[in-house]
Amino acid sequence: MAANSITVKALDIVTEAMQEIGQVAAGESLPADQQTDLLRKLQRVIDYFNARTPLIYNVNFTRFTLPINKLPVTIGPGADFDVNQRPRDIDSISLILINSTSGGEVEIPLNKRDQDWWAQQSIKNLPSTLPTDFYYSPDWPNGGIYFWPVPQAVNDVRLQMPVILTEYTSFATNFTLPPGYWDAIVYTLAKSICPMFQATWTPELQMLWLAAIKGIQVNNYQSPRLASDSPSQSTASRCRPDFNFLTGLPQ
Repeated sequence: MAANSITVKALDIVTEAMQEIGQVAAGESLPADQQTDLLRKLQRVIDYFNARTPLIYNVNFTRFTLPINKLPVTIGPGADFDVNQRPRDIDSISLILINSTSGGEVEIPLNKRDQDWWAQQSIKNLPSTLPTDFYYSPDWPNGGIYFWPVPQAVNDVRLQMPVILTEYTSFATNFTLPPGYWDAIVYTLAKSICPMFQATWTPELQMLWLAAIKGIQVNNYQSPRLASDSPSQSTASRCRPDFNFLTGLPQ
């Protein structure tokens, strides 16, 4: 187990959620006839967390070998880029080139494009030694990465992708949670199962749920980087860069 992490079984998560809404007392077991439904509810909560950007706790940089003359390059279970689940998004891709002189590596960022850009490309299968752009289509069960121009030389690429929570497959499944996620998952599950038991979702539980969700969202949110294409905003120009966007005047 990693330092500062929590390992919790699915059974513990569900039991604690039931205790929060008063359906299970301390020391009691879950109703046998409802265990399957409760596990599925937990799986749906994890699926919900994985679908929302503010609840994604990290991004990973993963290296793959880029196949040649392939459009699209698939990503997902058993795909060209074999991962457990196709990513919801790909934040960036860098092409990795080997420096023949020094033996070192050079990473060249590719331009991230959208579906409208891809639709406007008149020669989609244009061949080239090195791609310069990519468009990601999050299809299911495997996504498709459209590298353009279509690479004709073997190189490696490094993908920046959000990390997702692993699904619970049984009550005995051990799951390592990042800090803050234990409460967030327990209270989200508790809220979702209230209608099953006609339980009351109290204002106190609502406050605890909001605090738990806010706790991980604050950690996961990052302020966007601001940029300007105006020469007057460049520090390299003779003009002052400290422009006040509220007044429209230099500071």
